[in-house]
Amino acid sequence: MSRVYEALKSAQEQRTARGPLEAGAMSTESGPAESVYNEGPARRIPEILSAVRPEGAAPAPSRQLRFEEVQQHCTRPAWKQNFHWSVFSGERSSQRQAEQFRSLRARLYSLRETRPIRTVLVTSATVGEGKTFVAMNLAQSIVRQPGRRALLVDADLRAPRLHTALGAPSAPGLSNYLAGEADESSIMQADEKEALFFIPAGRPCSDPAELLANNQLEMLFSRALPLFDWIIVDAPPILPIADAVVLAGKCDGVIFVVRAGGAAFDMAQAACAELKQKSLLGVVLNGVKEQAMYGAYGYYGGNGNQAK
Repeated sequence: MSRVYEALKSAQEQRTARGPLEAGAMSTESGPAESVYNEGPARRIPEILSAVRPEGAAPAPSRQLRFEEVQQHCTRPAWKQNFHWSVFSGERSSQRQAEQFRSLRARLYSLRETRPIRTVLVTSATVGEGKTFVAMNLAQSIVRQPGRRALLVDADLRAPRLHTALGAPSAPGLSNYLAGEADESSIMQADEKEALFFIPAGRPCSDPAELLANNQLEMLFSRALPLFDWIIVDAPPILPIADAVVLAGKCDGVIFVVRAGGAAFDMAQAACAELKQKSLLGVVLNGVKEQAMYGAYGYYGGNGNQAK
């Protein structure tokens, strides 16, 4: 098969070098019928090449995704955000927590000066520690800066919660894209200012680990990255399943969320060990009581009482 592929590839290169006029010109030794007969298969060489490409050969590069295309095809479902999840609701009680997310945002930008960081995974050791709460508010803190755009992705295909926090439709979403049922634009939702974009988890699936492990997720990130300043990914907890570790290998860095008084030390330690070979950016301590904080500094806090 490789010899056939190389021969077809060589023929295509020679035809391209000759140019369309020379390739389609009639010779004195052949009549019109022969030249037309030869030209037909020649035009189909690219199609045949794609069919006989050797195993492991790189596919042809995909067309670049344009922001205008996303604007045209994404949905704008008028999210009905649950303000129990957001620290940017304008309530006085949330002002201090909002400042913590601004500090987290600033630290991420500082880290970006020393290493390439565009995709950030947010996870925790177990359920109920506030990873979804942190992911959502981090993304919201980014888009509150003028001219910044962020893409928030719910990659917890087993127990998604981000659509509940945002008051957004849950499908179509990531699982539909990974299964080849939808393209990038059709699974994205946008807020009214088109600064925060959201990909929900999508339809329930029986094999989330296999879907997350395929190459479609890298394709999504590579096509979406030029359009956004940050991609924030809400992942499942680390310890119960392997999904988060798989996802961490596809992102530039990981934020690990621990709820104060929540997960036992040995569980948090075991979860961090799972991320040892990944780029662990830092730890967010969630649910800290206000008296444990110094002014607007100290731990990254947040109520997150209903966040997972």
